[in-house]
Amino acid sequence: MLSVNNIKLIISTSGTTWRNYTGNTCCHLRTCRNRYKCLVQTFGYSTKHSVKEDVAASSVDPRVEALREKLIYCDYLDRQKVRIGYMKRFFLKKKIEYTEKQTRNHRLINVPVYSILLDKRNDENNDSLQKKHTEAHLTKSVKSVHMPYASTDKYSSVNTLSNNSNKDNFDECAIPLNDKYKALYDKYLEEKKLTLSKGKELTLKDYLEKTDTDPLDKKDLPNVPLHWMVDVEQYDDTLLDNTWLSNYGTPDPNSDISSIPCGGCGALLHCKDHALPGYLPSELFLKKSEKQLRIMICQRCHFMKYYNTTLEVKVSADEYPKLLKVIKKKKCAVILMVDLTDFPCSIWPEINSVLHPLTPVFVVGNKIDLLPQDSPHFFTHIKECLTKAVENTGIKKEKIRHTALISAKTGYGIEELINKLHTLWKYKGDVYVIGCTNVGKSSLFNALLQSDYCKVKAVDLIQRATISPWPGTTLNLLKFPILNPLKWRLYLRMLRLKQEQQYKYAEETLRNHEFKTTRNIKYATLQSHIGRTFQSKSKIKVQNDLFSEREYWTHMPHFGFDETKEEYKYSRWCYDTPGTIQPDQILDLLTTPELLTVLPTEIISPRTFILKANHTIFLGGIGRLDYLEGDSFIRCTIFSSRELPVTVTNTVDADSIYNELLKTKAFVVPESDPDRLKHWPALGFKEMEVIGIGKNESVADVVLSSAGWIAITGEENERVSLKAWTPQGRGLYLRTPALLKKSVVLRGLRVSDAPTYKEGRQVYKT
Repeated sequence: MLSVNNIKLIISTSGTTWRNYTGNTCCHLRTCRNRYKCLVQTFGYSTKHSVKEDVAASSVDPRVEALREKLIYCDYLDRQKVRIGYMKRFFLKKKIEYTEKQTRNHRLINVPVYSILLDKRNDENNDSLQKKHTEAHLTKSVKSVHMPYASTDKYSSVNTLSNNSNKDNFDECAIPLNDKYKALYDKYLEEKKLTLSKGKELTLKDYLEKTDTDPLDKKDLPNVPLHWMVDVEQYDDTLLDNTWLSNYGTPDPNSDISSIPCGGCGALLHCKDHALPGYLPSELFLKKSEKQLRIMICQRCHFMKYYNTTLEVKVSADEYPKLLKVIKKKKCAVILMVDLTDFPCSIWPEINSVLHPLTPVFVVGNKIDLLPQDSPHFFTHIKECLTKAVENTGIKKEKIRHTALISAKTGYGIEELINKLHTLWKYKGDVYVIGCTNVGKSSLFNALLQSDYCKVKAVDLIQRATISPWPGTTLNLLKFPILNPLKWRLYLRMLRLKQEQQYKYAEETLRNHEFKTTRNIKYATLQSHIGRTFQSKSKIKVQNDLFSEREYWTHMPHFGFDETKEEYKYSRWCYDTPGTIQPDQILDLLTTPELLTVLPTEIISPRTFILKANHTIFLGGIGRLDYLEGDSFIRCTIFSSRELPVTVTNTVDADSIYNELLKTKAFVVPESDPDRLKHWPALGFKEMEVIGIGKNESVADVVLSSAGWIAITGEENERVSLKAWTPQGRGLYLRTPALLKKSVVLRGLRVSDAPTYKEGRQVYKT
């Protein structure tokens, strides 16, 4: 197989002549205009991918292929046009043709063909000759060759049936038994004898079905091992037996609820019912002291943290606003978190009802690291759009003390946010982190906990909040004590930040250089370091004297702290609150695999498409946009997870196409499982209208709930009529102005025979 590097090496070799695909002598390969064609026809391969992989990639669902005439563009079918250039697609086509040609030649050369001349005067002799020739070929011994190891002349069968088993008893079929199922089969024989003595007959199929439905053998959580409790340090291994096989352990309805909250979600620990928040199996909960319970987390948090599995709990959506009503009755500040990839859908419309008229609000736009920069005014424009969206909920502009753009995941903007909290709010009262589900409140809580915003003594005594992609992780209030920002502390913090500034600048310069060199969008991701100015005296002692480390860990304070102590008596607290349920979000309609597909995990790469009048564009199976009326085409720049495919079709065929593609894997979300589709809601719509402002600037965004948004770009003063669709019509907004209005300019070249563009610069960098 010829790699790309080998092709370059061959082309760079001067004075070499080759036989071209026609068999004639080719000119010098370096200057030959047909050199690529010569190489393809001569060697058959021209890229790093094997023919087998290319053929497998080219195989598609025939149900989708049957709709090809009605599809203008489909990622499932036409993704190669975007991700692979013309020459690579040409090579791929030639490789497939070459493989088919080799297969055809092999069949013509190696497969015997018998041609018998039929003589009407001697038909019997001809028939006997053909019969004799065929029998001679069939009786000829052929040696089986298994390359590249060795040849095998014969095979011997091995009887794996147990000695006590009888073929007559194996009434279903002669299936050999292995060691794993030998004991099960012996039990089946015993059960069969008992049923025969009673005049009944038990088949192997009935016995297996009976065994599979045994309530003690439940495996409804495939990611969780049955004996997961041994991972918990407080579990007594001597209690491990075969009396329990459920992933949920053994509940004790008669037990009492403890006063110890789970460090991951805040729910009080208990072992009454596994469906209630804060549940721990009785094997882990009973006979445990308060000191032991303080360092444990509930079963739900344990599964999310270690097994990437979530459990549904019985919590009413009305309970969340009740927990936030305490904000209206006390002097405090509020950090209102908003998901920048999902607003205004991630802003609770009733948020103003739980705030006091004098409560200061710090608006924090999270996940800025996922947005691609589109212009020099990127940060300023996003702050303006975010502030405007918050004001639309009824919060007055005077109450908004500061608007910050951060990434709780990469640490970008956290230090600047802490500076603003120290300067503007100081130590006047408690701070509450509020917002809708899945906006990153717990991630920010953990980041502040490990920064200069938390008291030094409490940093290592408080558990980190559980973080997961599932909405509604936090179920109760979590808190940590705030460090009093005295002047001398702020001065030391300023010195540390000033010292780290040069390292931060050098790192950003290096990342910009890597991005310009490799054009890899990951180097454009915004990130920063969260440092610590102050440390506990015990840690400083360990750093100064390495030999005292064992002594430090021996006398280290136990995990968990007593807030009734004198040192915490007058403390101000930072609270992590449960996420409010926003009816505009569709996250609660998705399964776990669908949720992981919809939520972007890396910087969003914009995709630009051309949409003409009476055309429809689908974003997976959870978003749809119809171009109803307009004078010319519009450009639609899609901002969503790369895992969500795009499909373009005629509006007349949109409904039938949607119903057909739901049954295939072309949409990805929702899953094509028939049982899943039974619970999938129908799409609801909302009509919108915009007026274009030019081909180089998007006028507005059509927000499709949590699936993403589509920036609309039209000619100046052109009226565009649209209709947007989402499941149950949730979260449909027309956001004006567009959030990333200059991203359409960063598009690449137009793809031939497709209404889309290649990925261009993607991110603006000076």
